[in-house]
Amino acid sequence: MKTRNFALFALGLAAATTLGSVDASAQARSQTRIPVRKDQPAEAPKVDTIRVVRVDTVTLRGRTDTVIRTVVGPTRYDTVMQQLPIQRLPGLFFGLGGGVAIPMNNWRNTFKDGPAIQGQLGWFPQNGALGIRIEGLGNFFSHRSTDCPGCPDPRLWEGNADVLLRFPLDRTSHLNPVLYFMGGGGVDKFSSFIPYKNSDGKIVTAGEDTFIGANVSTNPFAVTTANRGSGSWFFNYNAGAGLDWTGWGLHWYVESKYTTINTTNGNSHYWPVIVGLKFY
Repeated sequence: MKTRNFALFALGLAAATTLGSVDASAQARSQTRIPVRKDQPAEAPKVDTIRVVRVDTVTLRGRTDTVIRTVVGPTRYDTVMQQLPIQRLPGLFFGLGGGVAIPMNNWRNTFKDGPAIQGQLGWFPQNGALGIRIEGLGNFFSHRSTDCPGCPDPRLWEGNADVLLRFPLDRTSHLNPVLYFMGGGGVDKFSSFIPYKNSDGKIVTAGEDTFIGANVSTNPFAVTTANRGSGSWFFNYNAGAGLDWTGWGLHWYVESKYTTINTTNGNSHYWPVIVGLKFY
């Protein structure tokens, strides 16, 4: 009996001890202060994700399927500058052309317009503005039947050396237009030059290359061997402008220049207009 009472006493003491320990721990936790920071700003939400949808087309055995892929990642901006190609300018070049030779002023009293042919060879330093050129011209005039019946058709052969000044207008264009100016001088050789009367009332001739008509007494422009003058080569000076451009894979040009020839007893003027191709 005593043993039973002792056991019950021991169990009661253990239960009381356990409850006291739990109560003390609860009180200790209730007295602990939780730190609170009021000065720290709230962190802003961070958004750095974008969804990019790419649509790929895949062909399998004649069937076309569309695959949609979603790429998740940060936003990225790329700037692409597309540079248009710059068309090149010629350095060394040569050209061939044809057109019309137009006599000017009183020269038209005996000459009519006629075809002209031209060959040229020139050079510019790389992308330079100033260049040089030599050229040869053949001019095939016609005589005026009403003013000089029975006269032959005159011919003029000319060689020139010119300085060129060019101005590219748009080198990013496929046409690549280039405006140029030219000026220089050269030598001239006539055949069957038909004399004419200038504004000073003088009969203009080309020396030994002057045509001497059989009807000297009736033709006011006819000359004799004695008064036709001497020499067969004459000098000229000229100035003009032209335009280069590219079309159909070829390099074209058109140009014209006013030419003054120091013929005997007065200057003679004409205007060749040429269209042709340049090769470089």
